[in-house]
This record gives sequence, C-alpha cells and structure tokens, in this order.
Amino acid sequence: MARWSEATAEAAYDPAEDIDEPVRCRRGSVTFLLFVLALALLGYGVIRVLSLENTTAFLVGAMTLTPYVVAGAGVLTLLTLLLRRWVLGLAVLVITLSLASLLGPRFLAEEQPDASGPHLRIMTANLHIGQADPRALVNLVRQQKVDVLTMPELTPDAVSALDSAGLWEVLPYRVFDARPDGSGSGIAANLPLRQIVLVEESTLSQPSAVVDLPGNDDPEVTAVHVRPPLNDRSARTWRAELADLPEATTNERPRILAGDFNATLDHAAFRDLIDHGYADAGEEAGEGLTATWSSWPTGPPLTLDHIVTDVRCAVSSYAVFDLPDSDHSAVLAEVILP
Repeated sequence: MARWSEATAEAAYDPAEDIDEPVRCRRGSVTFLLFVLALALLGYGVIRVLSLENTTAFLVGAMTLTPYVVAGAGVLTLLTLLLRRWVLGLAVLVITLSLASLLGPRFLAEEQPDASGPHLRIMTANLHIGQADPRALVNLVRQQKVDVLTMPELTPDAVSALDSAGLWEVLPYRVFDARPDGSGSGIAANLPLRQIVLVEESTLSQPSAVVDLPGNDDPEVTAVHVRPPLNDRSARTWRAELADLPEATTNERPRILAGDFNATLDHAAFRDLIDHGYADAGEEAGEGLTATWSSWPTGPPLTLDHIVTDVRCAVSSYAVFDLPDSDHSAVLAEVILP
C-alpha cells in the first residue's frame, strides 16, 4: 500500500527580513553620530559655563562662536527629537537652553542708573591699518555729532587723510600715537584733552586722556586695542593685556574704555574686566550680539569692539555703523555721566 506523507510547508518569504539588519545598522550609526554631537556640545557648554577656555588659543577662539553654537544646538535638538531619540533629545535640549540663557541678557536693555551729568557721544572705529575711508568716517562723525573718537590702528598717513577730509575741523583736540605698522591708536575730541597714562605697557598703543568738561567730573577715556589671541603665546598676552586695562574707580573720575578688545562677552577675561565696575554699552542697550567685525572667509561676524563705561554712567543710545574699507564697524554710544 502506498503511503503518502504531507510535505513540510515552506516558510513564507518576507523581503523585510533581508533589510532588517541594514536598517538597524543605519539606525545605530545615526544614534551614535547624534550622541557624539551631543557629547561635543556638552564639552563646549562645560568649558563656557566654567570659564575654562584660557588654556589654549583654540578654546579662546572657540568661545567667540557661542552664538553660532547655540543656533546649531537648537537644530540638533530638533533633529534628535524628530528622530525620536527622546532621552538624548532631552539632554541636548537642556544643554541648549543652558547656553542660550547666557546670551539672553544681550537681547534685553538694562535699567540704567540715575545719572544726571553731561551727555558724551563716544565712537570707536578701527581703521584697519589706516585703510578705512577717511571721508566716510568724518561724515559719520559729523552726522552723529560725536564728541570723542577713539581710533585703533591709526597710521601717520591716516592722520593726514582724516585731516584732509575735515576731522581737524570737528574734533580738533587729540592724543595721537600714530604708527606706520597699524599698532598705533588715537583719541580725537571736540573738547580739550589732557594726556594721562593708564596702561603702562602693551603690544599695541593704548593712549588715555582726561576729557575736560565744565565741573569736576571729567571722564578718563582709553583707546583700547588688545593683541588678538592668534596662537597660544599671543593668547597669554591677550589675557594679560585685558587684565591690565584700568579698573573702574567708583569714587573718582568715571572711566570709559573704547576700542577693539578682540574679545566678546563669551570670554572670561573680558567678563572679569566688566565685573570690576564696568558695563558694556552694547549689552546695556540690548545690542550685545550686534557684530562689529567680520572677515569672511577668515572669520564670521563677531562682537569684538566695545564701549565699556563706568557703572555709574547711563547708556542712553547705542549704534553700530558700517565703515567702508575697514573690517570693523564703527560703534557709537551716548553716555550720561554721573
């Protein structure tokens, strides 16, 4: 008798089984990449919050990018959450918010002290080794009714060009240290100036002067130009020169520092200066993130130029203006003296 046996049924073919492993590999690779980016963001945040950047020029330079890092962190947060990496996304969100909170005060105008003294309109303009358009700068000085102008990178040729354009007519008083290599600086004013020494030694010229006003509250102005932190050695000089800038004297003449600090509010060395009795005019006006320097492709727009005032002074206005033929903008603040 013939015997029939039932054949074993073959398993149905599922094409998905052939792609499960590659999909899992891709998902794992994406998760790993997001984790690495989150870890890098965490490291950056720790360095910024704990002010640990003073060890190398690389970290000093990296801190200038904090606004861009915060923007990138926001994108990373959104991407992580869209990909449903919930735990990682929450961690990135916390880091992003922590960094963003450091930038928040720069968008908000601060309440000003009750200053009732004379108004002083102060401008700083880095002349880019004397190459800035002299006529444009003089026109700006006239239009904005500038009382005191500080000029980092002032050269002898720039002095001649500025005077030919009419600077002598509007700002006849001056304390100049013009140098042909661009390491010079100067202060020009429509009020009498008396030269003083507030910065003993620095790589670049940083002259100071007393502005003679009616009364006894004559302010002291320093034309700041701190050496840029381009390598580890110059970064050490940069830190030392920021530390050597004159501290505010809250019971004597009000001091105003105006110029190219080669530093932003994301640098601990600059914040230390502010904490010694000063206020940054841009931050006080809610314009602390307005860029004053750009040199594409060398570097993105950054806020390197500042007008720093005694905390007893009030900042009534602040503005940044384009300065043709310079890689810096001109910065103007109207300061009310105590």
